[in-house]
Amino acid sequence: MKFLQDITLGQYLPGNSFLHQLDPRTKFLSLILLMVVTFTVQDFFSMGLLWFLFFVGLAVSGLSWTYVFRGVRSFLWLFLFTACLHFFLTPGPSLPFFPIGFLNLTWTGLSKGAFVAAQLFLAILFSSLMTLTTSPLQLAYGLEKLLMPLKRFRVPVEDFSMMTMLAIKFIPILLGEANRIIKAQSARGVDFESGSFFRRARNLLPILTPLFHSVFKRADDLAIALLARGYLSGGKRTHLHEPQMAGRDYFVLACIAGFTVFELKFGG
Repeated sequence: MKFLQDITLGQYLPGNSFLHQLDPRTKFLSLILLMVVTFTVQDFFSMGLLWFLFFVGLAVSGLSWTYVFRGVRSFLWLFLFTACLHFFLTPGPSLPFFPIGFLNLTWTGLSKGAFVAAQLFLAILFSSLMTLTTSPLQLAYGLEKLLMPLKRFRVPVEDFSMMTMLAIKFIPILLGEANRIIKAQSARGVDFESGSFFRRARNLLPILTPLFHSVFKRADDLAIALLARGYLSGGKRTHLHEPQMAGRDYFVLACIAGFTVFELKFGG
């Protein structure tokens, strides 16, 4: 169960890099634009430009590339599953020695599967880069500011941003709790690494019950803490430190917007 220890999505690493200092609204808008481009482009050259942009962001973030990529390694099964679906279900010219029975591996499927897997891989990398350089409190603040126009339609923007922050904050907490339970069950003789797939799946049952108990207990403690601090749904709240848009934020947004227009025009 080592893969649980490698997941970094939702974690935050404090720092003082260029990416850390950007306003959370800048990161949110940039991520949305990059996601649109990532799942819109149709050729490998445009995908290569996106990968280049990611490595530029990784360089200015001050994060270790091994740490970032190790966190995405846990999603390898998703990339392989998606790629295999395209390998065998996309019509086109068959590879040598295919079809074999009902299995037919095509050149078009290989290209499409590799491209879609690269899209998913890059999307998770961009998301990890944002969460690793932005605290959950800043994420909630940025989301609240971006959704503020919806208040005219009586949408509970503050509550939605609070729930988003808590959901992101709970990811590393629950992963740590799951690792603690796994270690405790391993000390009692439960084997999570060997045996058939169904046997390992059955061995996960001793984890689920205490994990759900811990989740509900933490949620109850959090609700009591919020009530004790006078939290009211829809209440007017202020922030001790409110991030401000600076020149670097407008520069980054202009660059990302220009890159998006270029990619959608020539790579879409």
